[in-house]
Amino acid sequence: DGPMRAMGGFQVLADGGMELLETARTIVIPGWRSRSEPPSQALLDALRRAHARGARLLSICSGAFVLAAAGLLDGLGATTHWRYTDELAKSFPAVRVDPDVLYVDSGQVITSAGSAAGIDACLHLVARDYGLQVANT
Repeated sequence: DGPMRAMGGFQVLADGGMELLETARTIVIPGWRSRSEPPSQALLDALRRAHARGARLLSICSGAFVLAAAGLLDGLGATTHWRYTDELAKSFPAVRVDPDVLYVDSGQVITSAGSAAGIDACLHLVARDYGLQVANT
């Protein structure tokens, strides 16, 4: 528990623990702190359960590695920061990695390229949920 260290060294402090994933409708996975440090089995299991009950999952930058490690990108198109696309494709061959897009919307699972592309992906979700007018204001 406590703050989660994300990529770039910044910390994310949630108002609760992983139990919040059990009821969240949308879960955003930020840039993962280190591709050499795998996510915990508890996190992977919680994401799988969330996906199974219909929660929407969005990764930003290297957060795609977390979704891939959970098996939630298998057979789907996905993207990540251009520096990591080759590594993602090599590490997770069941994922169709597209290095040339800002984000990939596979319906329930959305992946974005770098941090700025994460903003685009989040605005895309706002447009999907509330319409373009809301997303553009």
